Amino acid sequence: MRKLFLNCSMVQSVSLFLLFFVSFSFFSGLISVSPVSTVAFLAAQNENEEENNNENNAENNEADQDVAEGEDVVADDKEVSQDSYLFWYLKALGPLFAPAFAITSICFVMLVVMNWMSINRNNIMPQAMIDTFKQQLEEQKFQEAYETAHASDSPQGKILAAGLAKMQSGYEAAQQSMSDVAEEEIMRLEQKLGWIAMIAGIAPMLGLLGTVFGMVDSFNVIARSGTAPQASELAAGISTALITTQVGLLIAIPAMIVYEFLRNKLALLVLELTVQTENLMNRFKT
Repeated sequence: MRKLFLNCSMVQSVSLFLLFFVSFSFFSGLISVSPVSTVAFLAAQNENEEENNNENNAENNEADQDVAEGEDVVADDKEVSQDSYLFWYLKALGPLFAPAFAITSICFVMLVVMNWMSINRNNIMPQAMIDTFKQQLEEQKFQEAYETAHASDSPQGKILAAGLAKMQSGYEAAQQSMSDVAEEEIMRLEQKLGWIAMIAGIAPMLGLLGTVFGMVDSFNVIARSGTAPQASELAAGISTALITTQVGLLIAIPAMIVYEFLRNKLALLVLELTVQTENLMNRFKT
């Protein structure tokens, strides 16, 4: 037992000795460092930290400067694009095509309004006039019915007035007279509607003409330049070629849509006009 205790004490003593030796060596190494070396080491460390900080600040300043310059360039580009985009189409269209498309657009709007007001059920077949005319026919007031129809400026009134005016010559003569007046009125409405179809045909032709002008201008620049021309030198002719085509199509496509819509509407109203006239005048048929 005593021997075991001695062995444990010896192990502990060796362990304590080793721990003391390691600790003494560590602190001896720290103490052996001279104050001058310590100051030099700290100064070098501070210099390295300052250099690193300066480099980081320089990099940050350069990055901020690049970002600021990029923002300025973007802002300048936006200002240039905003300033030039307003007049880009006018410059590309030029003094020849800009007035041509402007006149075409104004005429198109005026024709749409005019035809929209003309091709209307109340304008072609006013219900108040038809009711009054029908009541007077039922009361056999033929003269009053003729005056009512004649006073109306609508196609329906003109057709009925023409039929009553020829009724003394027979129903066939009255029917022929009504057919003639109906053809005249329908032709008048279709003629006004045809102007929209003409706009739909002229606008893309103007655009095609502008395309030819622009391509001729671009090839003229290529022919006159001794070397390969810059893209900016060809941009004027190409923009004229493309924008004139675009504007022409922007006018022609709505014109075609409006024309087809009003034409179908007119066809339905003409059919209704024919049926309405026959229903009113069949009582004179023998």
